[in-house]
Amino acid sequence: MSMVLFYLNALCLIPQFVSAQRNKIYIFWAMLLYTAIVFCNSLFDQLYSISLFSTEKEPLKTDIILNIQSKAVILSLSIGYGLTKLWIQNQEIQQQLIKDKLSTQLRFLKAQINPHFLFNTLNMAYSSATKSNDVVTADIIEKLSGLMRYVIYESNEEKVLLEKEIQYLNDTVNLQLQRLSPELADQVSYTVEGDWQNNQVVPMVLIPFIENVFKHGIILSKRSNISISILLRGNLLTLETKNNKGNHPIIPDTNSGIGLKNARERLQLLYPGQHKLEINENASSFHVKLQIEI
Repeated sequence: MSMVLFYLNALCLIPQFVSAQRNKIYIFWAMLLYTAIVFCNSLFDQLYSISLFSTEKEPLKTDIILNIQSKAVILSLSIGYGLTKLWIQNQEIQQQLIKDKLSTQLRFLKAQINPHFLFNTLNMAYSSATKSNDVVTADIIEKLSGLMRYVIYESNEEKVLLEKEIQYLNDTVNLQLQRLSPELADQVSYTVEGDWQNNQVVPMVLIPFIENVFKHGIILSKRSNISISILLRGNLLTLETKNNKGNHPIIPDTNSGIGLKNARERLQLLYPGQHKLEINENASSFHVKLQIEI
């Protein structure tokens, strides 16, 4: 009877009524179940259990009080178990919704691009630049084509080879440097160290932090002093970025890229318990350190 009270409350009443915010109806049915179990248990004790296991007859009133107390404990444990189980289920649903939202956003962004038209146009521009002996423009178009191909096609995989992800980051940084003046480009330090062979990583988890550095770290009024380092030691991948700040605080732009907020959520979903993200911001600088166990 205790098991009936525990599991009927935890697995039937709480999911049906509490999850639907019908708390008053839940309380009614829970108390009705509790009262019925106390009554049935007391009746069973009086008719069968006491005569079998006890040497003297216990009054019905005493038996009811004992059952009220013991079943109250069972009901309390059942409520705790049921609510905890419901909370865990809700958290899993919320995480899945976030994951689905990010996937939908990515598919929406990709749907805005006609890949064949884009690549045909880039090939045409590349051929034109090559015929004109414009090596710099041809190199930019070639890198841009590689970036777009990676984003549209290869980043659909759950995981990609780490060397491909690093190549994507290298090309992104090089394109960013090419758009800057030589003086500003000299203020950017970019280092990559480690053995990337035979390792895999979830695609596009590092790029938001690098994009953020170039978006907010380029300062015309003073030295930018941008530093980006990527290091792989064993199975620990570390990305560290540092940059000076201008007069205005860095505000993550949710309309550009997936933003730092979404980057945090994506890391929580894809590397739960396997990453550490530290973001330190003060009046003059912005520092990010991300470590991922790959």
